[in-house]
Amino acid sequence: MEQVKRKEKLNSEEICIELATIEDLDQIVAICVEGYTRASAVKDKQKVQKRVEEYYYPERILKEIENVSSKWSGWIVARLDGKVIGVIGGGIVDSKVAKISDLYIDPDYLRERIGKRLVDHLTQMQQLLGNHTQLASLFKSNKESLLFYEALGFKPIHDNSDNESSDFTSIEMVRDI
Repeated sequence: MEQVKRKEKLNSEEICIELATIEDLDQIVAICVEGYTRASAVKDKQKVQKRVEEYYYPERILKEIENVSSKWSGWIVARLDGKVIGVIGGGIVDSKVAKISDLYIDPDYLRERIGKRLVDHLTQMQQLLGNHTQLASLFKSNKESLLFYEALGFKPIHDNSDNESSDFTSIEMVRDI
């Protein structure tokens, strides 16, 4: 009989949620690229690669790490033993409305409540800036993410069709915070 290794549950105190630093750049890019690729149900890998190169190239992420403001909350990381295992980014859309722009978790740490902790941290930052509404966009085809956001109280508003490919159709969701 083959023995299956099972990862033990993480102790939440072991995980540090904090603003990203320049040293986190490569890990953030890697998690975003992997997460975006996994989240999209797009079968055309060239289209996915094109989007990845457009959104998650190191120079852009570095600029967003260095330029935190009231409009861009920066990249926030979940760190375990020095390793980035989750990232979230977001900012302010307009007065009283905030947005979660990106949320990706290392696949080895899915279902460990890291995503919820990252969302809670960003939400607190956005509330301190006077926001009362929070938006999130995700691939419409990503049922797991849809269930995650619904569990956090988000409700669908509308679909955002992509002119280039219907595979990239996203759904925008909203909740009061």
